Amino acid sequence: MNHLNMLIKNIKTSKDLNPSEPADLATIVREVKQHGFYSAYCANLIQGIDDHKVLMAEIRKMATRANLQVTFNAEESICIFEAY
Repeated sequence: MNHLNMLIKNIKTSKDLNPSEPADLATIVREVKQHGFYSAYCANLIQGIDDHKVLMAEIRKMATRANLQVTFNAEESICIFEAY
């Protein structure tokens, strides 16, 4: 197989991702176990929090409760949960 055919031709950015319904912790844990990670828009993950710093803190708490690590993209608009 030609390796050039395997290159990613279209880079996806956050605007290309589909917005999702808020996920509960059980769904996040199940997705991490099944796929190795779970990603979501931070604002969609926990609704009703407008303060960005508070939102980030709550997402970190959520990850801790689930015994997962969470990282964020540079803009802190997308969070990625993974197992330790």
